[in-house]
Amino acid sequence: MPELKILALRLDTTLSEWELPLFRGAVVNLLPNKDVVYHNHEKNGLRYAYPLIQYRCINSKATILGVGEGVDSISALLSIPSFDVHIGNRYETMKIEKVDADVHQVQMTKEPVSYRLNDWVPLNEKNYTRFMATDSLAERILQLERILTGNILSMLKGVGIFIDFPLHITLSNILHQHTLRYKNMMLQGIDIEFKANISLPDYIGLGKHASVGFGTLTRVIK
Repeated sequence: MPELKILALRLDTTLSEWELPLFRGAVVNLLPNKDVVYHNHEKNGLRYAYPLIQYRCINSKATILGVGEGVDSISALLSIPSFDVHIGNRYETMKIEKVDADVHQVQMTKEPVSYRLNDWVPLNEKNYTRFMATDSLAERILQLERILTGNILSMLKGVGIFIDFPLHITLSNILHQHTLRYKNMMLQGIDIEFKANISLPDYIGLGKHASVGFGTLTRVIK
């Protein structure tokens, strides 16, 4: 049965969602070797693989999430004596508040599991045009389900997990559609609820810009 290691390093610093790219930059500046998994930039451009280090606001607190092999990379932060950083124009002395470690069993479930996905950015320029040209609501939902299925499979591939069963996704609710700012770009984001026949860990990112808070997954507890 495939296992996925997760480690969440929560700091005592309150953070807004829009500050996550700044928070990432502050963390990268703390590291003497500037490990590529922390910033996903290589000499030849971006690292397009699934981000193994992700930056989150969990209960409004700045959190660094290690996924798969990214868990081992977080150990570099534990040896840093001071978390004195600039996040944008403000200065913060951050302290580790909590460390949560988990080994999640990625497996097919007998009953569909309900999830919520916040600030998901499913549409690029190409599929946004196709999506908006579709008059049928049912067809739009099918497009989103196909994109979400691809996002989950890409995430699993990125952490070295290949499932041996068909993945079934059902979009059950579109909660909110909104515009998100990322750097100098305006992105179309949506909050959704869906059901899937797979067990996935909380707080991992799916879709575009998953490393900086977009597409945050949580299980819905009924």
